[in-house]
Amino acid sequence: MKWFFAIIFVFSSAIFAGDKIQLELSSGSVIDIDTYSADGETMFLYLPSERGLGAGYVSAAQQLAFFGTDVWALDLHESYMVPKYRSSIERFDVKDVLELVEAIQSMGFKDLVFVTSSRGAQLALKVAYQWQIKHTDSDFIKGHIFHSPQLVSGKSNLGNKAEYVDISKVSNLPVYMVLPEFSTKYFHADEIAEQLSSGGSFVTMNKLKGVSGGFHMRKAQDLTLLDLKYRDDLTEIYSNAFQMMKDVDVTKPKTLATDVNKRTSPLFGDPVLSKYSGKQNIGLKLQTLKGDILDINDLINHVVLINFWASWCSPCVKEIPSLVRLQNKLKDQPFKIITINIGESKSRINEFMQKVKFDLPIMLDSSGDAVKDWGVYAYPSNFLLDKNGVIRYSYRGALEWDADSVVNTIKSLL
Repeated sequence: MKWFFAIIFVFSSAIFAGDKIQLELSSGSVIDIDTYSADGETMFLYLPSERGLGAGYVSAAQQLAFFGTDVWALDLHESYMVPKYRSSIERFDVKDVLELVEAIQSMGFKDLVFVTSSRGAQLALKVAYQWQIKHTDSDFIKGHIFHSPQLVSGKSNLGNKAEYVDISKVSNLPVYMVLPEFSTKYFHADEIAEQLSSGGSFVTMNKLKGVSGGFHMRKAQDLTLLDLKYRDDLTEIYSNAFQMMKDVDVTKPKTLATDVNKRTSPLFGDPVLSKYSGKQNIGLKLQTLKGDILDINDLINHVVLINFWASWCSPCVKEIPSLVRLQNKLKDQPFKIITINIGESKSRINEFMQKVKFDLPIMLDSSGDAVKDWGVYAYPSNFLLDKNGVIRYSYRGALEWDADSVVNTIKSLL
């Protein structure tokens, strides 16, 4: 029967192709929407991540429409003419999206579910909260489906536990989290769930072993067979999440003091090593790729650069050549680079090393314990220790490590 439906869908998919519409709101904003009509009673409302919608959602939207669920995907970056960058989500008007939700209800829909990724989760939580405050007796919004939600407030300081956005502290609707293993949120899933639960949300986690982050949005040619399998299963995953949401008793939302409608301008920082202010004396004793045990305490009397990375992380891969050049530049100095791979198997790392020159020591953080101990919430993340093992500098993101300014900073510790 499963194959029968798959074949029918191939021949019928044109019927469920998205229609592009524009809706003008009372604010004067005109919102671009990709719609997939099923003439049903349930609406799945896709909100973009900070990187936009992409095109990966189309297949799932078509299948949802085929099986009776309407879908709207909001192209908010295009609507507001906002570039796709880290803080772009904060530039969107919560009141506009709230008005769209009200319009959807007025069309006769009985249920609505938000679907989004990364920082789009913050926008979804804000809109849902505003809806509940305005419509105190309504259960129209059933909950959220979040892919790897980014709910950290600002940039977390390396070495410290992250602070979360205020809106996550009053979330009370059911949340279904889809968490691919090869993504930055995987090892912080329990922490994110705890944060959302504190406001009353019933949180369900679906951890996908061996799956790439962004599998639901990226181009098919960039995905593995396992990624594609889970992408094909999204309709079933989403439908099961919706059924779960309908069975959850929702408590009234807590009161939030801050203004969720506040819109901000983007903040940009210079890519320089930052003086470290987090906790010290963090243990680090892990197995290496070669099977040995490496203890950071054995490297006293050396300046040590610790680099957290993964092969699926594009910025991590981008900075590897400069790390190799840096090690060669300081090869006669008491200086060591230790890299920590996050959650990948030895075979996956070895396969990667066949493609990229990488002759630096690799420690394996298979369980994500080091990620949590060192307060790492983004990859790559880097720590620079002096000869006494004191963490002096840190940097989150990719860097040209053999740049003169960086090398001079390291030399000042030698």
